[in-house]
Amino acid sequence: MGLFEATCQGIGLALAAGVLGGAIAGATDGTRNRMPPLSGLLLTVAGLGGAYAFGVSLDDADHPAWPGWFVGAALVVAAFWITRDLISGAATRAGEGGSAGAIAGMAAVAPVVIAGISLLWGPLALLALVGIAYLGLGRRRRAAQKHEGLRSLR
Repeated sequence: MGLFEATCQGIGLALAAGVLGGAIAGATDGTRNRMPPLSGLLLTVAGLGGAYAFGVSLDDADHPAWPGWFVGAALVVAAFWITRDLISGAATRAGEGGSAGAIAGMAAVAPVVIAGISLLWGPLALLALVGIAYLGLGRRRRAAQKHEGLRSLR
């Protein structure tokens, strides 16, 4: 396996760790504005796991592991926050009609798919990276447009 495939595999494994941690945190958090201790713990565990997995992917291909630790941790943090915000918003909107656990359970399938795809053929993990980036940018764009037409009258 070359450096490109090992990097792609590491990207997929780090994203899977971030999405799984974010899904659990989003389902258990009451609000999206503050970070409860459980989210901090999940972010730490997912960050360490994703960084380690990225490093191992590089090390298996006879490359130094240390760059993967930093890149993997950064990818985990980004995927964690995007997924946490997405799941928390979905759980809030579900209200009485659905449960946060069911939403998180459905979202927990995504990291299994991402990890499986990246282990089978690493470059497919780039699709997951593009998808998560698209979700993050789309949510940010919609949040900016939310109050676009409002004015403050004094």
